[in-house]
Amino acid sequence: MKSIEVIVPRNLIKKFYLHPEPYGDGAYVVDLINGMFTDVFYREMGDFVTITNDKVIISYLKTSYVKPKNYFLRNGVFSYLEIENDELNFIEEWKKMSPIHIQMDITEGHNLPPEFIFCFYWIEVGKVSIETNRLTLDIYMKEFIQMIDIGIALDILQDSINQVNSQ
Repeated sequence: MKSIEVIVPRNLIKKFYLHPEPYGDGAYVVDLINGMFTDVFYREMGDFVTITNDKVIISYLKTSYVKPKNYFLRNGVFSYLEIENDELNFIEEWKKMSPIHIQMDITEGHNLPPEFIFCFYWIEVGKVSIETNRLTLDIYMKEFIQMIDIGIALDILQDSINQVNSQ
């Protein structure tokens, strides 16, 4: 059978791993919630795809429910996600990890939620907390993001705040 491209809904992915082959940014190996694993590739449309000829994986992916995520801000490979029940599992798992901890002052009057998830290439990598005018970014999935990308993510948040304050 010839390989085909199939969408891999984010809600079916249990865990991400760096891809062992050098495909560049956005290529990962994942554990699916049913115990299977496959490689996936980031798509800008908000999901991942796999290229496979495995009939079992194809059937599973094509018959599974795609649960949309509630992203409230997106800029390229950076996205910010409201915390819902699905994200509570990440937060609970992250409590066992030592994060990269970054804080910055922000102006009051923004419209950001007090807590939300930071995603890089649609992968949940950290949590943002805001108290008054202090933003805290904790990066837990350090293997998936570089410090320069974290800096860009903070700049995107600051730009979003500045846009709200300039209106």
